Amino acid sequence: MSANQRVVGNFILEGHLEPAQVQSYISEGNVKSWLLLEPEGGANCPASAVKSAGLDFACVPFVKKESGFPTESARSLISALDALPRPTVLSCSTARRASAVLALYLTHRQSDASCEIAREGAALSLARALDLKASQEPSLASWLELCSKEMKRSDLIFRQLFDTSGSSTYTYLLGDPASKDAILIDPVLEMVERDLAVADDLALKLKYVLNTHCHADHITGTGAIKKLRPEVKSMISRASGANADIYLLPGEKVCFGERYVEVRATPGHTDGCVTYVSQDNGGMAFTGDALLIRGCGRTDFQQGSPETLFDSVHSQIFSLPETFRVYPAHDYKGRHHSTVLEEKTLNPRLTKTKEEFKSIMDNLGLPYPKKIDAAVPANMVCGIQD
Repeated sequence: MSANQRVVGNFILEGHLEPAQVQSYISEGNVKSWLLLEPEGGANCPASAVKSAGLDFACVPFVKKESGFPTESARSLISALDALPRPTVLSCSTARRASAVLALYLTHRQSDASCEIAREGAALSLARALDLKASQEPSLASWLELCSKEMKRSDLIFRQLFDTSGSSTYTYLLGDPASKDAILIDPVLEMVERDLAVADDLALKLKYVLNTHCHADHITGTGAIKKLRPEVKSMISRASGANADIYLLPGEKVCFGERYVEVRATPGHTDGCVTYVSQDNGGMAFTGDALLIRGCGRTDFQQGSPETLFDSVHSQIFSLPETFRVYPAHDYKGRHHSTVLEEKTLNPRLTKTKEEFKSIMDNLGLPYPKKIDAAVPANMVCGIQD
């Protein structure tokens, strides 16, 4: 233990620990899990020792930025703690951030509603009542107040829609319940009327249509939607080379009302593949064809590269909190979603080494895509049909 140690129920708040101190926790057998709030791999990182001992380990970096501590990390931190058995060590450099996370978590779990904090300021009040270090640091106190307000928001409106016309494509509708602004991800031409009807039934105002990449197995519904709803803007990665109203770059955020998705570049299936990440509803990653449930997109056409795809998935998707849900562009076995943890541990291709992955992808022997000759040219011009 360190001089910063504080025990609160089944939680142990810790500051910087030397390897011998980490080993002491493990040897005593009084903890079952560990949540690290620093980037994994830093000096004296406890990850290796904790995992080797068979304890559950999670890492959700919680680091101050120029604008303060990020409120979007709140749900990821709560989800991570939900998944860990007790007793749990929460560690950072001084235990201050750990105390803020614990105050937020305890308030969240004590509230009457499953996705709300009971009242504004409750987390900060609890931190003060428990005399936690976070209550004495203005930036963390501000973070607790902001999180309390933000988490009182209603859950994101979310619908997963399936293409019944043959491509087994998933289209995703995301809406902000306050403003009713919405986005649509990966629409299919044949299903446009269905998609718009769902949005209308929910009283949503479609703002943007996003594609995860230039698809080869279906023609996007983007162009048809723009003809029916001229106010809607199309979006795609600049690296795709396809036409769109707005080109997206890695790290940008697509905002709709008070919500947003973050753009992460995940090339390898095609040069322009991106994953859209939402912090809402416990965390969601819309991975397109880069990562499928227990699989991935093929790499034998459209600038495909096994090595690039392997690196993309591991650096941009597997680096997300393990509780985040994975929503792919396709599934052919009736599955609806996975999680980052499931794919990191169970994906039969991406759990291999890069060399093994390349060998698998180079020898799939898949047939030429049926619609590629029609789909790709159409999708390069936003799916607009003459």
